Amino acid sequence: MSGISNIIDMINQKTAEKQQEIIKEAERHKRLKLEEAERVAQDAASKIISRANAEVKSEISKYEAGAKLKSKYRLLDTKENLIKSVLASAEDSLKKLVGKKEYAQVLNRLAIEGGTALEEESLELVLVKGHDKHVDISTIEKEISKQTGNKVKVTIAKENIRATGGVIVRTSDREKWVDNSFEARLERMRADIRDTIASILFEDVVQD
Repeated sequence: MSGISNIIDMINQKTAEKQQEIIKEAERHKRLKLEEAERVAQDAASKIISRANAEVKSEISKYEAGAKLKSKYRLLDTKENLIKSVLASAEDSLKKLVGKKEYAQVLNRLAIEGGTALEEESLELVLVKGHDKHVDISTIEKEISKQTGNKVKVTIAKENIRATGGVIVRTSDREKWVDNSFEARLERMRADIRDTIASILFEDVVQD
């Protein structure tokens, strides 16, 4: 019986050892599977986070681009409104000037400037109807002659201009002229006004 008992004990021992080996292998396999699953999960999570970050950055970029564009349009609108406001104010001031005694001085100066620029000896002044009473032909002739070095003859044209005020100075042959009407002067000022306002509004933007 003792021999059989020893054999049984040996078998039980071997069986127990084999069971332990199987259990250890199973635990190792389980651990490897868990590690693999964790790695896959981490990779998936990283990809999801990366994709989410990319989408967020894309949305932010679109928002920033849209905000900058809206800001640009607002600045442009502000610029145009300021230009219109300045020109309207200047036009209003010129309209008020026509009814004052200083208008004669302004009108004569505009005529002298135009005549000097033309540098011709025979000139005509085209005025707003009724404004011929404000010009001093003698003074205009003398000043243009002085500035150009040529004796100048100035006459008043029979036709009139449609304007708030000012004058068109032209040669007698009507080949050359200078439009110094208030409206033309304001239109020529528009570019300078636009540049001045732009430099004020967009100074910081340009520096950025």
